[in-house]
Amino acid sequence: MSQSKLQRLVQYLVSATYKGRNLARAGEFDSWIEGGRIEHASKRINGTGLLAARFFYSGVISINPCNAPVELIATYVSFWLMTNAEKDDSHDVEFSLDINDDNSAEIELTIERFAEDVMLVEDMNGPFELEFQGEMKRFDFGEQSLWIAASFDLDAEFMAQ
Repeated sequence: MSQSKLQRLVQYLVSATYKGRNLARAGEFDSWIEGGRIEHASKRINGTGLLAARFFYSGVISINPCNAPVELIATYVSFWLMTNAEKDDSHDVEFSLDINDDNSAEIELTIERFAEDVMLVEDMNGPFELEFQGEMKRFDFGEQSLWIAASFDLDAEFMAQ
């Protein structure tokens, strides 16, 4: 499936730099979902598409160890939410800070609510079946929901020895 908002936010933080320094090394970031809830839907979109469900969850990001100030990280998260959060997403972020023995910090941030749409497209071989106007239709994840490379070009140079 395409990347969730939580995954995109973590990638943003991993690549973020302040005055030429990363907030933390990539391996120091961890994230997970808490309190996930799914609401079913069956709304047609663009003729052959289907909004099948809405997925709501709290997103948690942990950075350990982290030498960047928690205020800096919270500001990065806040700005990401201002430009990427949608109407059903929370702009509120809770955080905690624990000091490790080596004076580095463990920072944990919780975004109270993210909302993700589960989108499907009609596919006669799809695993999901639903009746529409008296006719059974099959659905699968479509281009908008999956990242599948159907083909790609590879440019390479080989050195003869």
